[in-house]
Amino acid sequence: MALWAEIKKRRVFPWLGAYIAAGFLVLEGVDQAVGNGILPALGYRLVLVFYLFGIAGTTLAAWFHGEKGAQKPQAKEIWMQVILLVGALGVCYTVIQDYRSRAATAAEAAEAGLDPTRVAVLYFEDYSEGELAYLADGLTEALIDELSRVRALDVISRNGVAPYRGSDLSPDSIARILETGSLIEGSVEQRGDAYRVTARLVDGVSGADFQRQSFDLPAGDLFSIQDSLAAEVSRFLRERLGEEVRLRERRAATASPEAWAFVQRAERLRKDAEASLGHDDYAAGLAAFANADSILTLAETIDPDWVEPMVLRGNIAYRRARLAESAAEFEGWTAAGLGHADRALAVEPNDAEALELRGTVNYATWVLLRPADPDEAALLLQSARADLEAATDADPTLASAYSTLSHLYYQVHDVPAVVLAARRAYEEDAYLDLAPQILLRLFNGSLDLEQFAQADRWCLEGTRRFADDHRFVICQLRLMTTPAVEPDVNRAWNLVASLDTLAHDPYYQIEGRMMAGGALARAGLADSARAVLDQSRGMITHEIDPDQELLTVEAFQRTLLGERDLAVELLRRYAAANPGHFDGTSAAAWWWRDLQGHPGFQELMGAGR
Repeated sequence: MALWAEIKKRRVFPWLGAYIAAGFLVLEGVDQAVGNGILPALGYRLVLVFYLFGIAGTTLAAWFHGEKGAQKPQAKEIWMQVILLVGALGVCYTVIQDYRSRAATAAEAAEAGLDPTRVAVLYFEDYSEGELAYLADGLTEALIDELSRVRALDVISRNGVAPYRGSDLSPDSIARILETGSLIEGSVEQRGDAYRVTARLVDGVSGADFQRQSFDLPAGDLFSIQDSLAAEVSRFLRERLGEEVRLRERRAATASPEAWAFVQRAERLRKDAEASLGHDDYAAGLAAFANADSILTLAETIDPDWVEPMVLRGNIAYRRARLAESAAEFEGWTAAGLGHADRALAVEPNDAEALELRGTVNYATWVLLRPADPDEAALLLQSARADLEAATDADPTLASAYSTLSHLYYQVHDVPAVVLAARRAYEEDAYLDLAPQILLRLFNGSLDLEQFAQADRWCLEGTRRFADDHRFVICQLRLMTTPAVEPDVNRAWNLVASLDTLAHDPYYQIEGRMMAGGALARAGLADSARAVLDQSRGMITHEIDPDQELLTVEAFQRTLLGERDLAVELLRRYAAANPGHFDGTSAAAWWWRDLQGHPGFQELMGAGR
């Protein structure tokens, strides 16, 4: 009791309270400065060290000077304060050395071409023989969403990591493929009435574990599991990168763990359905879609204000529509998809994914089952465009909506918008299922706009990523007929030879030969070019090219030879076979520039209007 009385007399607690409150405000200020990039992350750590040692220093000062009146410093007090200062400086030295070590590791990764701030969250493993597969997937995707909103990180999307679910590839091999310096792996298992979640941060250069942590939480407390996982991973990344990794507050979703679990189960079934369809097992795929829809109905019942189950049901309905074998079946499924979208928008009028769903369904209807009434068709396309644009306004990271918009803009001849939307789609998610098509839109759109350097860039990117896709062989040949690259005859013929293996459709093989003829023309080998073009035309049959599209390909190559009369004749034959296709808009393209003054071409343009 005497000690307690002495503490009260020396006013130790008021001194400590004042110090802790003032120090907390200082820490908050430094934290904000670090978060906004005014101070380096190291600054917060150093201030925190002095703050913690300052608690002991303040306690000593209160003990020796807390009584009323003036007290002279004592030698004992001075030596104790000096010891604390030396201790603080020692800890600071350790913190600085650790920070430098982390920075050196990051520099080593950068030298290897792998940026540690580029992160891939691999799908967590389920150690329960399938019972917790839905939870493993749900935690993975929730973590990807959380980290994707951190500005300091470049996080690989779900589409990017999905191919490596259950892969036998080593972590460093996956890191090299995805070009990531940091990998996050994990597992989920059940232990009695609790779930054990293990998270590992893996170095992308060496494949070695950088950090590892496990934690157990009650099986029913799914949201606490998400929070604990996110906090642990943010700590891993903070230690690895030497800077704060601030996870933003999770977007409001459902307050029901049961509804969340049902949605994750349904999402797992949807993936199983797609896998079955990929193996041509349509019966199993359709059954899995039906089971997923039933489970989502339960989630809706539990939480009728949560739009995600409605949107997922709409996406399943849209997928079923694309698998329809008749117009009536297509209409039935699209009507169901629109119904789910409308219900979701009644709850959340600006929900980006619901707007995208409605816009995508309407656009698919316009493309595949266009109304006969032109006014009705125009209204349908306008509605689809408005919804898709509203979706990207509500969520500027919605890559799939940008992808659909880029296709839609081609229908209204807005090529600059095509390129911008395709670029946004690729920037937001380079691993979309439609990534090859997006790259081709970027290539074609850039070429249409005479942005040859950009066209070359997108063709090379497509070739790098999709070397077995014949369309990127075609784009390389097409570039040789433009000012984008110098014609290389040997390379052109090597590319044509590769089409025999990659392109099973003879249309593309003939198209490639014609473009090789154009490369020969640009190389000054006019006779060889003519021979190749004449031979290629002789290979065409109605079955290979029913719409006679290859006439336009040959026509352009003929302009490179200066054979304008023949080019116009070929275009005239194409226009006769495709009334209305060769109009003033298409005829004004740069590749017909050499024909602009030709009387026959001018006549053809007038007839097309």
